[in-house]
Amino acid sequence: MGDRSMRTARRIARMAAGAVVAGAVLTGAVAPIGPSTTLAAVTPGCVVDTSGLIGWWRGEDGLTAEIGPDLQGTASFDGGIVGQGMVLDPTRSASTAALDPLTTAMTVEMWIRPVGGASGLQSLATRWEFPSQDDAARTFSLTLMPEGRLVFETDETSLRRPEVLSGQVPTVFDGAFHHVAATWDSQLITLYFDGAPIATAPSQGGLLNPATTTMFRLGAKSGLGDPFWFTGVMDEPSVWNRALTASEVGAIQNAGSAGKCSFVPVEQAKLTASTAAGNDRFGTSVGVNATTAVVGAPFSSQLGQFAGTAYVYTFDGIGWSEQAKLTATDTAIGDRNGWSVDIEGDTIVTGSYANDAGGLDSGAAYIFSRSGTTWSQQAKLVPADAASTDGIGYSVAIDGDTAVVASVSDDDAGSNSGSAYVFVRSGGVWSQQAKLVAGDADVGDNFGTWIDVDGDTVIVGAAGDNDGAVVNTGSAYVFTRSGTTWTQQAKLVAADAAAGDQFGFGVTIDGDIVAVGAPFDDDAGADSGAAYVFTRSGGTWSQEAKLTAADAASPDRFGSSVATNGSVVVIGAPRDGVSGSQSGSAYVFSRSGTSWSETTKLIPADNATGDQFGISVAISGDVIVGAHNDDDAGNNSGSAYVFAP
Repeated sequence: MGDRSMRTARRIARMAAGAVVAGAVLTGAVAPIGPSTTLAAVTPGCVVDTSGLIGWWRGEDGLTAEIGPDLQGTASFDGGIVGQGMVLDPTRSASTAALDPLTTAMTVEMWIRPVGGASGLQSLATRWEFPSQDDAARTFSLTLMPEGRLVFETDETSLRRPEVLSGQVPTVFDGAFHHVAATWDSQLITLYFDGAPIATAPSQGGLLNPATTTMFRLGAKSGLGDPFWFTGVMDEPSVWNRALTASEVGAIQNAGSAGKCSFVPVEQAKLTASTAAGNDRFGTSVGVNATTAVVGAPFSSQLGQFAGTAYVYTFDGIGWSEQAKLTATDTAIGDRNGWSVDIEGDTIVTGSYANDAGGLDSGAAYIFSRSGTTWSQQAKLVPADAASTDGIGYSVAIDGDTAVVASVSDDDAGSNSGSAYVFVRSGGVWSQQAKLVAGDADVGDNFGTWIDVDGDTVIVGAAGDNDGAVVNTGSAYVFTRSGTTWTQQAKLVAADAAAGDQFGFGVTIDGDIVAVGAPFDDDAGADSGAAYVFTRSGGTWSQEAKLTAADAASPDRFGSSVATNGSVVVIGAPRDGVSGSQSGSAYVFSRSGTSWSETTKLIPADNATGDQFGISVAISGDVIVGAHNDDDAGNNSGSAYVFAP
């Protein structure tokens, strides 16, 4: 969201209309910033000394190593303790033969959420070929027993046979993530569970050095014989060539979802449209999923004045390049397509709030799908009761085969009360499943100011909602799906709600974490802004934190855009004057336990007066930030920046 002009006669309270001026067409580009930086360059601090870390696989939608060799295998990925984790089972495991040898000291540690009732032994991490009498085929093995014992085996030079240590961990099959670790330092072997030692024993000399062909495996036993498969989610597995101390293991456990290190994203690329022109406002909206990003340019006039479009970019491991330009098959003057965008895998949804499908400025949304490298329009989403000036598509969101489209100016409960529509895909066909309205919908709520969806949960911002006689305090609503039925689960309001805060201006959800922007909060001066984090336990939501910038000032409008990925929240402040009036910035916050702290402030290298960097943000491993008033290709042509950890 932000200071974006709206064609409809009605406006969200306190939204300023932006001026639109014609400009010249210039050729755009993707500007690379440089190669990936080292761990030390992107971490402001780690809870442990990372020296000696020879293998670290974060599981962020891939088997690429943070440190050490990449893994091979067939893991899938789902919510972990820190962002994404690796889903492993008898059909999926990961391995590498390139891990450095360990002979004098070692640690293996990871977070696990095993599936209860899995039969037999569950191998967590091993570099040991079974069965084998060959000294060069054995080093270590960490295994979970079905009765809840953790077993660590080492093959030591003085014995030429395994040294076995085990400890009981009865709570491991409770459906929660637990941290497990085993350390060995030539003197002692120690097992840890959830940061506490559970067993220790003397060691006997040095470890045997395995053959270079001996595989290091996660989630599977090496060699022949009965399989030792791990079934569940594994996250942040790491191997060290030193023995972590008890305090270091405890520190990793206590860091929880914040991880071993707080990563600072660094600028990787600047994205501009290949057909960029003045006043396109490229960057008004952004979305990113793994290695694909989408950027909206709602005032692009190539197919008619302010018809709008969106651009797709992909990352090939080296740099970002433009893959496609998305235009609707029935694009018309003034549609503002690309005002909002979102992406899920090979599917993109774009909002066109001023489209006339159901009457003047009724609005619509478009679905585009990718086959290979080709994108094509799959559907146009128009609600059954679309009406003039509804503003359908003012915000959009997608997850899997579910798309949600907001109608911020719908009048069901009075002028501009607002609503949102849920569409689902079966085969390649999209159909409307539900219309969402607030249980206490009222005039001027602007329900649908921003929306997000994660699985069977939708969060809808209503920035114009009033708290009794106190106007524009704002709120956000949570809806959940059971089968095909959607019900309101909660209404979220700030604990310190005040007039004009417009809580709900931006919303984002990931699992049981929601962040809500309130850009007109006045804690550090008029319109300095704030954001709030809520968490869900069962079906109950509670406010966990209020986030404000360390250097908050008027009129930064911190909270104009928000995005979250697990324990990380990115918040835009497009009117921050860090590089000149309204140059803009974005902030990264990370979570440790239930505490949130500011990790870094993002400012692009060429940030300039009026760019409004931070008008839009998105995160999926990489962070993408829009600057819709950047002037590289003419006044307000716009740009977007990619930051990578």
